[in-house]
Amino acid sequence: MKYRLLIIIWLLSSAVLAQEGSLVPDSLKSYLSYLSERHNVQFSYLDRTVEGKLISIDTTANLTLTDVLPLLEQHTRLRFERLTDDHVVVRSFVDSDLVSLCGYVNDYSGEPMIAATVSYSLKDGVFTDQSGYFKFDSIPYGARLTIRSVGYQTKHLNVKELSFSNCPKFKLGESVNVLDEVVVSNYLAAGIHKNLNAVKIDPDELKALSGLVEPDLLQSIQQAPGVNSPYETAAGLHVRGGLPDQNLVLWNGIKTYNQGHFFGMISAFNPYITDKVTFIKSGTSARYGDRVSSVIDIATGDEPSDRISGGAGTNMIYADGFVNLPLISSKLSLQLSARRSFSDVFETFTYNQMADRVFQNTKISEGSSVNQQSNNRFFFNDFTSNIIWQLNKNNKLSINALYNKNDLDFQSINMDINQSYNDMLLNANEGLAVNWKNASAPWSFDMDVNYAKYILQYDFIVSDDDTVTRSSKKNRVRESGARLNGSYIWNDKHRISLGYHFSHNQTQYAYETSGSSYNLVLDADNTTIQTHSMFTEYIFTDDEFHIQPGVRLNHYAELGETYVEPRLYMQKSLTRHISVSTSGEYRTQVASQIKESVVSDLSLENKVWALASSDRFPVIRSHQLTLGAAFKKKGWQIDLEGYRKKVIDVTTLIFGYLNPQDNEFRSGDSRIWGADLFIKKRWTSYESWISYSYVRTENAFTGLNNNEPFPGSWNIEHTVRWTNNYTAGKWSFSLGWMWHTGKSYTDVSDEGAEGPVSIVYGALNGNNLPVYHRLDCSALYEFTARKIDHIRYRIGLSVINLYDRRNLLNREFRTTPSLDNELIDTRVYSLGITPNLVFRIFF
Repeated sequence: MKYRLLIIIWLLSSAVLAQEGSLVPDSLKSYLSYLSERHNVQFSYLDRTVEGKLISIDTTANLTLTDVLPLLEQHTRLRFERLTDDHVVVRSFVDSDLVSLCGYVNDYSGEPMIAATVSYSLKDGVFTDQSGYFKFDSIPYGARLTIRSVGYQTKHLNVKELSFSNCPKFKLGESVNVLDEVVVSNYLAAGIHKNLNAVKIDPDELKALSGLVEPDLLQSIQQAPGVNSPYETAAGLHVRGGLPDQNLVLWNGIKTYNQGHFFGMISAFNPYITDKVTFIKSGTSARYGDRVSSVIDIATGDEPSDRISGGAGTNMIYADGFVNLPLISSKLSLQLSARRSFSDVFETFTYNQMADRVFQNTKISEGSSVNQQSNNRFFFNDFTSNIIWQLNKNNKLSINALYNKNDLDFQSINMDINQSYNDMLLNANEGLAVNWKNASAPWSFDMDVNYAKYILQYDFIVSDDDTVTRSSKKNRVRESGARLNGSYIWNDKHRISLGYHFSHNQTQYAYETSGSSYNLVLDADNTTIQTHSMFTEYIFTDDEFHIQPGVRLNHYAELGETYVEPRLYMQKSLTRHISVSTSGEYRTQVASQIKESVVSDLSLENKVWALASSDRFPVIRSHQLTLGAAFKKKGWQIDLEGYRKKVIDVTTLIFGYLNPQDNEFRSGDSRIWGADLFIKKRWTSYESWISYSYVRTENAFTGLNNNEPFPGSWNIEHTVRWTNNYTAGKWSFSLGWMWHTGKSYTDVSDEGAEGPVSIVYGALNGNNLPVYHRLDCSALYEFTARKIDHIRYRIGLSVINLYDRRNLLNREFRTTPSLDNELIDTRVYSLGITPNLVFRIFF
């Protein structure tokens, strides 16, 4: 009886196992033989590849070969490559194979993380959706996955360890380094974040920005509320009523005095070798000095590379390339970049549109005619080099060099009177910095020595039969310095920083005119200032409160003046979604640009750098107070901040005009107050934001305008921006519309019916230009070649001023220098419709 029972149990078990063939482990080799007979297909493989592999797949299920192969890859982690309908190669995966991958990103409480960035080594990325889900349809098997989100630790994972999992869940822990916590990720667009009071730009993450085909660093900053560029230039940034020369622009710690190519239309900094840009418009850290408006701190990567990488590309204005070379893997590397325009070789439609904007009201815009021939040769270039040496675990040395140049040579010959004109302009900016960093917790130090040089040489030559006259404008800045900064971290809430900075600045300028028998110096200056600065700053941060008080002491040796500059920034969380902030700062500036008399009819560069002195230009001083609030919840972001500024001891030359009624040099104050409102809503792949900025600038100079305040020359009271960004796979799109009121100007009337013209001035800056508005768009597409997937390509299109509106940017009046003078109304108009194309390759 017992034996009969065992036989029955054995028979039943055999029947069950026969019905569930998938539950019986079988060798891969046997199963491939089974598939070969069933589907009439040939499998090619090495015995050692399949040896010892077991699988468990239901042989009774009605699966096609297309269904079975992905299951085999998941079970065996082998690649089943179908060469033809009846031939399959079985091999091990290699890094270049493309696989699919999905997953979920949660925090440690299990809540899904919305809009977390998931990217891999080719810099392609996606955002998680409302449930924290993400998916790559094709991703290299050897890629390294990076998951990042606001205020959380970054997670790095290898795709080969994840690709056979069924949409795994990833948990991100909160960032340990709360002192540097990013408050808002993708604040204005992908790659533009907000860290407390600073906007930080990561060029590698930037997608399409409206009107831009390349990630221009200074144009990207103009997306921020409170930033205007009245002349549509990249470099001419007016931040909350400040002037462009009042912005401190650093490149790897080197102070720059020329930030634009093509007379400011294009940023002079190559974005593809830039690691991050920090933009601060209020609550400035005490470590920054020597300017009274914003801070733009540009830094290249400071980590040695472990592989060769780089890229090259061209648009309709210039071509560029860059490369990262690991001399000793992860220890010593060299980074190089170069860029050059090609307008001196051939001119594109994009260049001609920009040239029409830049050269209007000059002899260049007149072109050639039957009796007059002209030739315009213009180009720009820039070069950078960076050496990064990881000396040991705690010490790093870097050497950084920068050079950029703009070169113009315009010639015009009048055949009727045998007279020629020659305008030659050269401006160049160069710099060198050597930096050492030491990170030995709890102390960290960085020390650098740096050198910066700026040259402007502008000559206007008139040649007749027997005479040659030359008018020239020269400006030269040489600055060298050293900095030592230290930081001590008590714990994750408390940190104190302190440092000493020294700089030696020599600035020269001269206006000269010469002929065959004379040489006149119309105006000249040669001033040197040594500055000794010390600062200290304390930072306290916890989950609800951040406070950053600091003080900077500047001693200007040649002036015999010392200034104490207090700084403060505070932010307090009222609820989980609402926070308030306030800041106050006092700052000084000794180097500024002045606008003097016109040298020639071209006059593309009519400003020169000058230093403060006891008998000419005073030290500029500024203080600013701000108060703001922020709201963030479920994809909504709302920021509101009001401010009040006062800039003391500015001059009429700094603002670009002398009193049209008496031409006397005067100094005075500028009072600025305003508010910035920012509203944004983000969905998974689409975001839309609108900003409104109000700014009111009033100047007051003793003896001018009856001692009454009057609007500033660059006062633009109301500005509205509306931007929409959309991402679809490898495509990214951006559409942006900007509207603002016209800037101030002084109107005049002509009362000279006969004889010399008599000009009657209206109220000083009492009129406004017409309203300005334009629509810009951009589209970018990134892809990889199927056979060479370690190389990435990008193509793109942008259009500035899509509906071709003719905006009036500036209006000035002057008279011709003769007895029968005439009133000339000089108007500067905006760019017309300006398309641009880009093609880039990354490796």
